[in-house]
Amino acid sequence: MKAKVLVIAALLALFLVPLNAEFFCRKYDISLEGWIRIQEGPKPVTVQDIKFEFPSYIGPKKLDIKGVPQAVVNFKNYGDAAVKVKLAIALFDSQDNLVGCGTTASKFGYTRAGKEEKVVVGFNNVKSRLMDAKYFLLTIETE
Repeated sequence: MKAKVLVIAALLALFLVPLNAEFFCRKYDISLEGWIRIQEGPKPVTVQDIKFEFPSYIGPKKLDIKGVPQAVVNFKNYGDAAVKVKLAIALFDSQDNLVGCGTTASKFGYTRAGKEEKVVVGFNNVKSRLMDAKYFLLTIETE
């Protein structure tokens, strides 16, 4: 009986694990001056570019402008099947301290084959030292 339960559990685990899951993680220098070209990602998805928007800051001054600091990410599914795309962005200062982080996923659960999508990654909670960010890690998982 115990062996039968183990076999059933192993079979269920096989069906619950995504068959074609891909993982991508890369470090990039941050810029608040327009779009950052990426042109990389886990196949078949390619992140084309990212733009950081921190509405409370212009130059070295902090302003009283409402809005959520965010990153706008453009990516495309070059594959022939729909994929679920999950993104995470972590921002670090020059001493490697985490100063911001956020996650998001495909807008409608999946990104269709051949389609381009624009998503927003909000930095809602850890954000008091965003302007100290020097680099970011972009992590993408697809399934």
